[in-house]
Amino acid sequence: MSLKNNFFYLVLFSAYIPLLFLGITDLDEGAFSSTSLQMLREKQFLIPYLGDELRLEKPILTYIFQCISIFVFGISEFSLRLPSMVTTFIWGFVFSKFIFSFKNDFKTTSVLNIFLILPGIFLMSSVATADAFLNLFITLAMINIYRFCENENKEELIRCSVWIGLGFLTKGLTIIAICGAVFVIFSIITKKFNTFLGAILSIKPWLIFLTITLPWLSYVYLKIGLEPLSYMFLGQSFGRYTTAFESHDGMFYYYFLVLPFVTLTFFPDFVRSLFKLNLKDNLEKFLFTWLAFVFIFFSFSTTKLPHYLIYGLVPIVFFLQKIFLIDQERAPTILESIYQLLIWLMVLGIPYALSSFLPQNNFDISLSVFEDIFNENLYLLIVSLIILFLALLIISRVEVNFLKKISASFFLLILSVQILPLIIDLQQKDLRELGKKYANTKEKILSYKINKPSFSFYANVNFYRGLKPNAIILTRVDKLKFLENKYEILDTQGNYLLIKITDE
Repeated sequence: MSLKNNFFYLVLFSAYIPLLFLGITDLDEGAFSSTSLQMLREKQFLIPYLGDELRLEKPILTYIFQCISIFVFGISEFSLRLPSMVTTFIWGFVFSKFIFSFKNDFKTTSVLNIFLILPGIFLMSSVATADAFLNLFITLAMINIYRFCENENKEELIRCSVWIGLGFLTKGLTIIAICGAVFVIFSIITKKFNTFLGAILSIKPWLIFLTITLPWLSYVYLKIGLEPLSYMFLGQSFGRYTTAFESHDGMFYYYFLVLPFVTLTFFPDFVRSLFKLNLKDNLEKFLFTWLAFVFIFFSFSTTKLPHYLIYGLVPIVFFLQKIFLIDQERAPTILESIYQLLIWLMVLGIPYALSSFLPQNNFDISLSVFEDIFNENLYLLIVSLIILFLALLIISRVEVNFLKKISASFFLLILSVQILPLIIDLQQKDLRELGKKYANTKEKILSYKINKPSFSFYANVNFYRGLKPNAIILTRVDKLKFLENKYEILDTQGNYLLIKITDE
């Protein structure tokens, strides 16, 4: 392995490691984390509760993975983020092996490298939610679907039904909607619709799917009834498509704006790859169908979140590798060099843009924290050294692929050690510190007019809502105006307070 490659891997893995120790964020990570910890405390692993409320936004599998990790490694951010990161590396490896099995010049390590340095994959790799698991199961199912379309081997359907079942237990109907739609579209455009019909009419895969999913569904139905299950699988899936959940809406062109950010250092190469599509090649046709469906489908969804695009991001890895093979052993052009340096000029200004555009009246953000956690001189020094190093590589006419890879890996490193900690601490540091102060308290803590379950994770207590005398109340300074009761302040941290109601 060359010195250049060793340096690239050192920077890349130095970027991934800090992700395991980032603070837990609200709302999704906090809810998953607190629910998993509550399941472990109560030794109840089949029905997720957040405090005394059912937490059926997602099925059970992610909570189980997180419970196992917490049990093995203890209560920490590391325990919650590790399952997603391990899953991401498996996800990248299985896709790389799949591509190599059809394209021998697409080396497994080369494909995996591109996979790991895509910003969208990187950001997804440690999020303590269900998404890394779901993406792995979608990819495994897609691999079996493609292989079945090629060889019509029923064993591929059997394996696919396993991944679909596990994906269903991870995030409900999403995996069926994506994989099923890609399967039917691909079978139509390749004139193999009979193959698709034969697959869905095959009994054995359905039996395996039901064997995986039905025991848990039956248990939940017997314990809590049909309505919560209907909400989980219909309200959370179809409801998100027709209604904007938690104000996450956007125009139809939303993902046109997201795509450059999740591919950032390689976005021009992705655009180039679209002009080099070989739709006579079945594999390329399948991967493009997968990418295009996800992009179009979620563009018309009412609820829009950036990570929805990740469900179709894996095929981009293949198209980028095509460009890398074309470009190998040549020096960067002037335009390519300018593009990489422009990215770094943007990176240089990110913290200052944050401080300028943060809303002054947003109590979710503690502006006072900014000065405490952002070392301006250190940040300027690090980014300037990286820009200087990249400029020297450009002047020395380094291979263009290495320039892009090392630029991308440095970008991920800056994200993990500077930008992400800054963004997370702006929103979470006060809650985290307050939660740690009251860790393992025997008193019940209620949340009043705020939804911040990450506090409960750090305090290692159940997350409850409400307002009761003699209970500790977690609230925020802007919510005190709604209180008609007398109270005493027990503790404060930034915008957050712990109070106790003193009258009845």
